[in-house]
Amino acid sequence: MFPFSVTQRTAASHSPPAARCGYELIAFDAEKLNVFAAQVRYCEPHWHAAPELITVLAGRFAIAVGNQLWQLEAGDMLYINAEAVHSLSAEAPNSELITVQFSPSLFDVLHPAPRLAFCSRQREVSAADTQVLCGLVQLIIQLVEQDAPFLRIAAIYTLLDALVKAGVDDAPQESSLREEAMIKKGLDYINQHYDRPLSLSDVASHAGMSYSWFSRLFKKVSRHNFKEYLTLVRLNKAKNLLCDTRTPITEISHCCGFQEHKSLIAAFKKYCGGLTPTEYRKRYFSPQNPLDRHLTFAEDCVCLPLNAALLARVRELLKSRC
Repeated sequence: MFPFSVTQRTAASHSPPAARCGYELIAFDAEKLNVFAAQVRYCEPHWHAAPELITVLAGRFAIAVGNQLWQLEAGDMLYINAEAVHSLSAEAPNSELITVQFSPSLFDVLHPAPRLAFCSRQREVSAADTQVLCGLVQLIIQLVEQDAPFLRIAAIYTLLDALVKAGVDDAPQESSLREEAMIKKGLDYINQHYDRPLSLSDVASHAGMSYSWFSRLFKKVSRHNFKEYLTLVRLNKAKNLLCDTRTPITEISHCCGFQEHKSLIAAFKKYCGGLTPTEYRKRYFSPQNPLDRHLTFAEDCVCLPLNAALLARVRELLKSRC
């Protein structure tokens, strides 16, 4: 499972179809889905062939899907259609969520992936929304208790059925599909050329949009202006390279598109709680208790164990709805 920030330029040509998904690579196991819980600070814009259901466990998140922004709190749920560009940022400390990503192999021509508009809010609860949360609880029970595989498959389709009944058909307009395709083209261009000088004009031109139109739409999708977003992309690439102690930090800064070493240091200090690249590298290799992990300033995501304690928390959300 590769949640959120694990991205690559493009999936290898020999990858299975389910893995070719924008620039986020999702690997599915025999369960035909990924279920993971995490404490998250920020997730850059991405898209993939897997539809997904996000449930907020704690705190508050702003989730941008296309050019629409959702403000979600604990107990709220949001379904994101396959191939939809989406990003996420925490609006409160210690914000946590649980995500279910449905493998494209669950669907076929006669039974396509649901294309839905579904957002359930804790303070506007309906019986159909509650059934979706019930379906999520049953699915987590199957995963935690390691029940028979066919029971898990049944739980997956039961959850999908509840989503279809609770949501409404979401047939996209041709204009919105065209805008989304252009934004994807721009994001993909940034992800492939972050290591060289880039301007908003360059990216807008490549995407086939005017400067002002692309700038306005980009801010809605990414939740950052272009300069901030490009810095964050370069910073995330640098974090990955810093995990290899054989590569000098000066070389890493140039490889990631920072014109000067001090630019990388400034980006770390601004976005990583004052840490320098050297301090980040030392912290990465310092021993940590994997059962007691918390999000640090240098991280955007820390996964939580999928266990009985997590199941109890989701049950509490269900109890508060009933």
